[in-house]
Amino acid sequence: MAIIVLEEPRRVMSEDFGPGRPEPRMGVIHAAPADPSIPGDPTDQTFCGKDTGGMEKMPYSASRPGASWYPQNLSQWVCPRCAAALRSA
Repeated sequence: MAIIVLEEPRRVMSEDFGPGRPEPRMGVIHAAPADPSIPGDPTDQTFCGKDTGGMEKMPYSASRPGASWYPQNLSQWVCPRCAAALRSA
């Protein structure tokens, strides 16, 4: 099964509370199955059940069978429910 890695975007106001738009920050990293009818795109829901519509696809795929589904440097942002679902699959 192909896995698509997605980021749930998060925006925060600048810390100085000055004028401007919210700045992008690292959000939660989710996993979704690949849509069999559209290669490279996720299905409508992540493994934890969230809608993938507003999420951004990350340019990552496991380098070999058995490798982690997410980039190791982003482990602190991984959705625990997606991770648990993939462990039990």
